Amino acid sequence: MSKLKALAVRWRSDDFPGWVEVLIRDARGQVHRIIEKVPVLTSLNMTRDSSFPLQFWIEARTESVDGGEMVVTLPYGIESTEGKRSLVVVPVDVDQASYRHARQWLDHAVHELPVGVLWGPDGATPGQCAEMLDGLDEFARICARLGLDDHAEFIEACRWHFDHYPHYLGRRRHFVDYATYIRDRRGPLQVQSPASPGWLGRR
Repeated sequence: MSKLKALAVRWRSDDFPGWVEVLIRDARGQVHRIIEKVPVLTSLNMTRDSSFPLQFWIEARTESVDGGEMVVTLPYGIESTEGKRSLVVVPVDVDQASYRHARQWLDHAVHELPVGVLWGPDGATPGQCAEMLDGLDEFARICARLGLDDHAEFIEACRWHFDHYPHYLGRRRHFVDYATYIRDRRGPLQVQSPASPGWLGRR
């Protein structure tokens, strides 16, 4: 059995024993919507008067595992509004480990701003910025699956610099420094790191 992170977003019906609308995000970032009876989904005392959204866990049967992804079947005949009973998901512990790794290099890449973007101990090259953009897209998907909505500003600020730093490198002679380039384009001089999730320090 595997645990799927689910988010109850609204109360749907008072018909016995009470129905809720739930969202589950798969490994590709696609959101699947489920409308189901509360006791089928969870033992939580969820009612019309509950404060939504509510996060909880659904027990699902693991069908197969391939690398960091697994195919699970929803229990008790539960299916999405599109009729899906099986989903490809990423286990939470895998996502958390990936988050730790990505958060570390992202924080490092932007911690010397507005001097420049880093790749290891050196300034990043245009090619390395392109790689970091790809990594940032994956980090955004991981944050979405983990429900870290407060990371959106951090992600977009990193994206601004990974997009613009290669352009600055190609036109460096026209600017006093990168800080001047950033100001001219009204970009963020620094990137504010979001609060770390509570589980980040745990192993």
